[in-house]
Amino acid sequence: MTLQEIITGIAAAPDEATIFAHRTNGEFRPLSAAVLVNFSDVDRQRPVREVAAEQCPGMEYFLEVELVRELLDAWRENHNGQVPPIDQALESVIFYAENDAYPDSFFG
Repeated sequence: MTLQEIITGIAAAPDEATIFAHRTNGEFRPLSAAVLVNFSDVDRQRPVREVAAEQCPGMEYFLEVELVRELLDAWRENHNGQVPPIDQALESVIFYAENDAYPDSFFG
């Protein structure tokens, strides 16, 4: 599965899931391999890197599914209710994951 596939199908992803992905040349990309991980109660008390090393080796924390949904909802609010095209959705979500900030295009 890729980041693009996960973000395209984010509405169907489990609410409590967390996205982990591979970086390519130090960056997350739309076609980066990615997985959804559901943390157990025990996992939630452990360092994220430790859990990732066991459940998705070589991948890094990306974002929680709930946060991606909130980000895409905010994008729609900033663009008069329009659903973001997949390239805009990917740009906004990846930029946010890497910078903890929104890209300029996020604000319409």
